[in-house]
Amino acid sequence: MRNNLSIKPSTLLKGIMLSVIITITSSCAKEEEPSAVSTADLSIATLVAKVNSETYKAHNFNDGQLDPFTEDQGFTGTDIYGEGMSFQKDFTGGKRLKLVWKESEYDGSRRERGHEIKLGVNNNDEIYTGFYLFIPSGQNNNLLNKNTIVWQLYNWNTDGCSNWTAHLELKGNALYLSYRNACVSPTVVKILDAIETDKELAFQIRAVLSGTNHGTLAVLLDGEIIADLKNINLGFGSFDANDNAETSVAGVKMGMYCFDTANYSSDETRILYLDNVSSSARSGSVANSLDRVDPRK
Repeated sequence: MRNNLSIKPSTLLKGIMLSVIITITSSCAKEEEPSAVSTADLSIATLVAKVNSETYKAHNFNDGQLDPFTEDQGFTGTDIYGEGMSFQKDFTGGKRLKLVWKESEYDGSRRERGHEIKLGVNNNDEIYTGFYLFIPSGQNNNLLNKNTIVWQLYNWNTDGCSNWTAHLELKGNALYLSYRNACVSPTVVKILDAIETDKELAFQIRAVLSGTNHGTLAVLLDGEIIADLKNINLGFGSFDANDNAETSVAGVKMGMYCFDTANYSSDETRILYLDNVSSSARSGSVANSLDRVDPRK
């Protein structure tokens, strides 16, 4: 059975007011680490262009290509990273994206702490993400013995710090959701005690930016809500009268960011697979927007 969603008032574009109500349960409301890209020289006009340029991207990798997504951090080619990014058979005859991070390739730089992709949909109000995550238990996979960020909502901000404003992190085999509204210590919530391996896990994530405690972070796993945080501040910089971010935009990057350098083991390997990945600005109702990024469809 599909969940109903309940929400607070939210606006999708500056100057346009929408009223919606979410309920994910018998209820979802208003409703990644320094970047390699400097935003100090970005203008507000550039940010507005980012907001309006793309509203939906999706890919199942069956064509063996990353496009329409782009590489971010770590992967620069098979001559350096070997199997850092590759396309392997999935369970339905298509392909999926395989990410492999090796400690032996780490040279001390931020870029080589992970393998991530940028989804390319940026917004100053509301972002939805969907994907299959598969964690193999074999293949000498050390992913669940360490700390690894697998999804992050990154905030490009012209008014100060640019950094992640929310992320999903594996600590051992537990899954944590962290969020913040500035480059400060985040609020951290455990949302799974033990993530399953050798299974395609269907994630849907809803993030609503707010500077007036009307933000939302909701995470669904296989159609069930595992996190539903409401009435939070989410996103950096200043917000306008409609509670839209006016000096920043947020977008998703995901994969593996192996930030726990002090915890690296010699020659360790971390592996995960992604499939049916999508990112979207809000499209109609909250329920419709979540449905649009459902990897099972």
